[in-house]
Amino acid sequence: MPSSLTTDVSSSNPLLRVKALCKHYVRGHVWKKRVSIQAINQVNFEIAAGHTLALVGTSGSGKSTVARCITRLERPETGHIWIEGTDIARLGSRELSPFRRAIQMIFQDAITSMNPRFSAAEVIEEPLLIQGRSRAERREIAEALIQDVALSPGWLDRSVMEFSGGQRQRLAIARALTLQPRLLVLDEALSGLDLSTQAQIANLLLDLQSKRCLTYLLISHEMGLVARMADTVAVMANGQIVESGDLEQVLTDPQHMETKNLLASVKVTELKLAAGAPS
Repeated sequence: MPSSLTTDVSSSNPLLRVKALCKHYVRGHVWKKRVSIQAINQVNFEIAAGHTLALVGTSGSGKSTVARCITRLERPETGHIWIEGTDIARLGSRELSPFRRAIQMIFQDAITSMNPRFSAAEVIEEPLLIQGRSRAERREIAEALIQDVALSPGWLDRSVMEFSGGQRQRLAIARALTLQPRLLVLDEALSGLDLSTQAQIANLLLDLQSKRCLTYLLISHEMGLVARMADTVAVMANGQIVESGDLEQVLTDPQHMETKNLLASVKVTELKLAAGAPS
């Protein structure tokens, strides 16, 4: 269950603060007129350290574009992305380096972020190899991390192709933790899993958050998962945040039609059970 709900979980010095974030794409080619499409427009939110904000919306709402801008996989046209007080929106590659370690992203399909020829150890150790850590140190860290995500150290030499989807997602979490990040961006990271596995990994993430004081940006369209993990919620539609607030407030008294539509497919009892409340 997420940390205790309050009226406002933000702080005067949030770990992540996003202001007036905008991103557009140009579509078309030499035979067609090039058209500028606004993917996100004037997006604002913040997350206090150790908390989880769920950014929710239907496909095409812009939530994954926000995630890619925050991790600087893409550069926003305008706006600000403050990480512990430093605006990274316009930083160059060299200046971004320490912030890339502080922010890690976990994708929906874990195998897309792994070399399928790698062993589990190689997947977890790769960021450490880039840092020039010794072989013995890399192995020691990998053994600790694979246990932290509830997998056996004896599996480190197995190919990643031998792991199930849920196990690969655990490996992806272990890999993301190698550089001791402060913020994890979970871009639909649990949506491809069956409900039982999803619940197990959600509980794992909550446990890791408590132990390591991690901050999560949860990108999702599944309100049951949001109820289980989030402290605050921001709802996106057409590239903008149309409603935001405390988890309990948004679930029990949704104001925008987009929020009501997202909640319509989930039974109230399921949301209560997911959040750990009595049905």
